[in-house]
Amino acid sequence: MSMIDRILRRRSHYRVTFQSDSARHVLADLRRFCRYGESPLVVSTMRQQADPIATAVQIGRQEVFQRIVAHLHIDDAQLLKLKEEADND
Repeated sequence: MSMIDRILRRRSHYRVTFQSDSARHVLADLRRFCRYGESPLVVSTMRQQADPIATAVQIGRQEVFQRIVAHLHIDDAQLLKLKEEADND
């Protein structure tokens, strides 16, 4: 199975999973939980310094949300461009 076929299949699964009204509520909740669109920096309340472990956790949360959103919004033109690039290599 080619990379493009795998992406198409994965996109289809993501869209089926996240297209209902309930799924939209889940995505909204995940967006808040992941603090998507905000700085991932977490400052310790005790030391008033950046907490590198908590910040890394926050970055991981944001990456997961970004992956979900990316798979929901990738369009056929983007996939064709990827296929053409892969064919030219």
